Amino acid sequence: MRAKLFLFVALLCTLLLVNAQPGRMMPYWVTQLPNANANKHYYYRVTMGEASTYDKAYASAFAKAIMEAKWKLGVNVRFSDDVKALENTITEGVNVNQESVNIPMNKVCDYWEINHTPKGDLIRLYVLWQVAQDGITPPNFEDFTKCQ
Repeated sequence: MRAKLFLFVALLCTLLLVNAQPGRMMPYWVTQLPNANANKHYYYRVTMGEASTYDKAYASAFAKAIMEAKWKLGVNVRFSDDVKALENTITEGVNVNQESVNIPMNKVCDYWEINHTPKGDLIRLYVLWQVAQDGITPPNFEDFTKCQ
């Protein structure tokens, strides 16, 4: 019984140490969005995706950014326009632009963590986007150099 308890505690400590990823601090933009300064044609948004691979986590974060931008613009979102359907579309490499909506977006930064679970590794990816305020005015995206 003591051996099992010791093994459990040792495994738990190992998981906590590995997940902490020493030397790699979460960037400020994950929790505090930067300002778009004088340019009011775009805004910043952070989305998060979780999956077993980076590509799948990115597809999830990208799909969430598209859905949030559509909702913000007041675009009617059909019941079939769910995040999973968009993730599949992105993963398959199909153009995700709607006929009636053009939402310019720019990926600015990303930050990821690996969480080790009993079912395997899980990548949590945060992506910082610059998103156009509307689909009419072309945004003048500015360089963002403060990713870390």
